[in-house]
Amino acid sequence: MNTTVSLLVCLGGAWALSGCATAPGSCDATNRDVSMITKMNCDYTGGYSDQVKSKENELIAARHENAMFKRVYDSIAAEQAATRKDLQAQQQAQASLNQSLGQLLSALKSRHANKTSVQKQISSLQSQLQTAQSQPQSSNPQQLAAKQEELKALQKKVSKLQLSLGFDQ
Repeated sequence: MNTTVSLLVCLGGAWALSGCATAPGSCDATNRDVSMITKMNCDYTGGYSDQVKSKENELIAARHENAMFKRVYDSIAAEQAATRKDLQAQQQAQASLNQSLGQLLSALKSRHANKTSVQKQISSLQSQLQTAQSQPQSSNPQQLAAKQEELKALQKKVSKLQLSLGFDQ
């Protein structure tokens, strides 16, 4: 029994001395090469729980950053969808305008075939319509602004043609 007590006292002393040697920040649960006493000391001093808390905080921060990335990607996708929708709406409006203007010009051309000034205006509008139809659709802000200017000029020409035919606006 005396040897057992002396063995326990020696182990207790070694454990107490090794406790001073292990700082809680240096505990690594993945290190399998440390002694049993070091592992018990890390567990007793809270080194392992500090490591778990640190990893949990890193996980929370990573999840927060991931959520921010997801919001950014969702915003980009929504913006792209809105841009595609706007572009499709513009293309549909352009196609409708081209069709209705083409029909109007064809009707006016056949109805007013004997008026030279009207035929010149109609020819000018038809060439402008063909030019507009041959240009590719774009979402470039500068090209959209140029398209707006073209539409204003087209509106003026149509108004002028309407007035020259004697129609009220």
